[in-house]
Amino acid sequence: MSNASKAVESPRPEPANQLVIRDLETLKVLTDPLRLQILELMSKPITVKVVARSLAMPPTKLYYHVGQMEAHGLIRVVGTRVVSGIIEKQYQVTAKNYSIDRSLLEIHKKDHSSLTEILHNVMDGVSADIQKGLESGLIQVGDEHPVHQRLVLGRTLVLMTPQQAQQFIETIHMLLKQFSTGPSEKAQPYSFLIAFHPHSQAQVEEGDND
Repeated sequence: MSNASKAVESPRPEPANQLVIRDLETLKVLTDPLRLQILELMSKPITVKVVARSLAMPPTKLYYHVGQMEAHGLIRVVGTRVVSGIIEKQYQVTAKNYSIDRSLLEIHKKDHSSLTEILHNVMDGVSADIQKGLESGLIQVGDEHPVHQRLVLGRTLVLMTPQQAQQFIETIHMLLKQFSTGPSEKAQPYSFLIAFHPHSQAQVEEGDND
C-alpha cells in the first residue's frame, strides 16, 4: 500500500433490519428526494465522492445533506482511510428499511403544511426515479418486454373488512421479506411504494346513508 493511501481499521456494523422514525424533523430529512437517492446509494459502504459521481453532482453540494442524514441517525461512518493526508469516510445506511411511528401520522391535525411537504417529497422522489429509469432505458414500457424490466403503475379501490386489511398488510410484509434475497451477482434493486389507507369516499357513502 502506498504512503498516499493508508487504511484505518474501523468497525463495520451491519445495518439493522428496520429503523422507526419517531420525530418530524427526521421524517423531513428522510423524505427529501435528493437524500432518498443518497440513501439508495449508501445501501453499501460508499464515499461522498463516489455518490457525487453517481449523481453527477459536485461533492460540495452533498456534504450538508450527508451531515443532516448522519445527525439524524439515517447513515453512519463504517470505515475510514487516509488519502494524501486527508481522512476519507465511507458511509452506510443504519437500517435496511424505515417505518414511521404512528404518532407522527397525527401531524396533519396540528401541522398540515408539514404533512403536505412530506407527501410531495415522497411523490416527487418516486416520479424523478421513474423518469430517470425511462430516459436511461432501464425501465421499459409495453407487454413485449420482460416483466422484470417493466414499469408497474396503477391505482385501484378494493372492499375489505378491517380483518382482511390487517391480513393484507401482513402478507405484503411477508412477501417483501420472502423475496428480498440480499446482495448477489444477479440481484438488482427494485423500488416499491405502497399507500394503503381508508379511502375518503367511505365518509361520503356513510353520510349518504344518514
